Amino acid sequence: MSPIPDELTSTVLSVVESLPRLRKAKLLLDHCLALLEAGQYGSVVEDYLDVYLRIPDLPKDDIARALVARGRARKGAGHKLLLMASRDFQTASTFDPLSRELQFYWRPLFRHPCLPTCSSRNLGPDRGLYPRYFLRTWLFVSSFHRGIALRHIFHTIDLYLGEDSDNWNRTLDIFDRVKVDPLFSRRIKALRVHWAYDGGDMLDVMSRIFRTALPEFKALEEFEWIGYPELQADMIQALLKSHPNLVKLGLIGWHFDAVGVSGFTSLKRFTLRAEDDDGFADMDEVRTVLDNNAATLRRLTFGAYLARAHSWDSAFGSPTIQQLTHLDLVDTRISNVVLTRVAHAHHLISLTLHGTLDMPAAATPSSALTIAPTHVFLPHLEEFRFALVGHDDDLALFCAVVQFLRARPRLRRLDLGACPWELVRGLLPELTGLRLTSLAVDALVCGLPQEMQAIHLACAVSDRPMHKYAPAFARFEILNMLHLHGASIRRPQPSRMHGRELQLQTDAWLAHARDVALSVPSVDYIGWHGEHFVVVRHQHGSSPSACSALSGTAGGMCVELKELPVRRRLDCGKGVDLGSDDAIWMERKDVPIDYEMSGLES
Repeated sequence: MSPIPDELTSTVLSVVESLPRLRKAKLLLDHCLALLEAGQYGSVVEDYLDVYLRIPDLPKDDIARALVARGRARKGAGHKLLLMASRDFQTASTFDPLSRELQFYWRPLFRHPCLPTCSSRNLGPDRGLYPRYFLRTWLFVSSFHRGIALRHIFHTIDLYLGEDSDNWNRTLDIFDRVKVDPLFSRRIKALRVHWAYDGGDMLDVMSRIFRTALPEFKALEEFEWIGYPELQADMIQALLKSHPNLVKLGLIGWHFDAVGVSGFTSLKRFTLRAEDDDGFADMDEVRTVLDNNAATLRRLTFGAYLARAHSWDSAFGSPTIQQLTHLDLVDTRISNVVLTRVAHAHHLISLTLHGTLDMPAAATPSSALTIAPTHVFLPHLEEFRFALVGHDDDLALFCAVVQFLRARPRLRRLDLGACPWELVRGLLPELTGLRLTSLAVDALVCGLPQEMQAIHLACAVSDRPMHKYAPAFARFEILNMLHLHGASIRRPQPSRMHGRELQLQTDAWLAHARDVALSVPSVDYIGWHGEHFVVVRHQHGSSPSACSALSGTAGGMCVELKELPVRRRLDCGKGVDLGSDDAIWMERKDVPIDYEMSGLES
């Protein structure tokens, strides 16, 4: 027997019955949305919305609101169920890790300390901290993780246009997809085009195809043209027409041919790396680019070729230099004029000086680089790379640089090239914020903060095999990347040995790399004499296929090395891109350009 309704209930029912049909539907929708907002999603709300959506002639806006609200609620409930299912599978793996049924439903991810949960709300701005190699595994975890991975993986696209048919077909596939898939097109924020054509009809065809596809990259913010032929006036005009508001532009090749590049007026970052200055464009246009972007330009990279005559004095006459926060001079001659202008760029956070000094005396104690303890010059410096060619024996120069770096707690990244270790050792205790360096072992471990996340140790001569030094780095509990590099050590080459000898030497070489991972339990990446490896750790016995020259056990934990291909070259679409700023900085991908050298050696 149903309860007797009170007066209020009866009155409300009579009012509802007197309402027109669309008003009743609106009332039902508002009630459902209120329940969902209060977190009371369940079968009752599903029934209410099902009834609502069957009502004919509803306003389209209200239908959309109902569907979005129900979809959001279902998605949230689905995430909770997926997490509960994952916990069940993980618990089951402790009882029966070899269960085939379990392996069908659940596969553990590569171990990574930063794997988030679905409740991570600050993940978007920090997604650049997660290397792309790990992000690929997120594609199969949940829609939440997949969305993050897709945004990051497709943020930057590299297109390779050359004689390789595989790269050519892959590039055409990308062009076709951006034309028919607006969502995919909007994900691409940075486009890097690698050219490797000497000329001919095929170059004309590919240039026309590229020029036609360029406007389809609707959300493009960054553009780099790499290789030969260089970016020229006709392509500059096409780029200005389709994307006049680019914020980052890179021109990397053998000549400066980009006539009209000063037409861009919203650049935040500009990169010009040309081996000589006898291209079609006048070098004075570089100064014009800086002047026209004075309000926005903050990052500048200039690169040349030491064997050719060149000068940046004209460009450094621009007042824009004083507004820069990041400046990289790579494989280039640095004049006294340039050095003086750099010393007065007080906003610099990152500075790279790679090449040769025209006047080394400009950096001796009488120069602007010798700083008082208050650091009048470059007070905000956080990253500093000083790798010069032809000045290895200039002790006065290195003394001045060490004096310049003293008492800089802001400094987080440091590369002093060939600076004598005796000078650097006394400097390290003062650099309390330092994160990356490449120095020697025992004093290095004692002198660096325990919070180090990445270390690159390079040497010319070692008194014992370098993997023997690895246990010393175990004290760094959050060390993520460890690169050990001997200048004269290379992987065994098939051209020098054959058959069983090659196999034995290769196994021994890989076993030493594995010993590094076993000695330092926190590392996820190993750099071993120019090769890349990612470290995969799991409980011993949970992966029967892990028994090889690249695997070993320590403390009940099985450690396996996954070998990664060498990093990409100018005309090669295959290779590793770890996708993090630390990896790019440590591998010296920006210094200098070397189109042939692979691995970590550049």
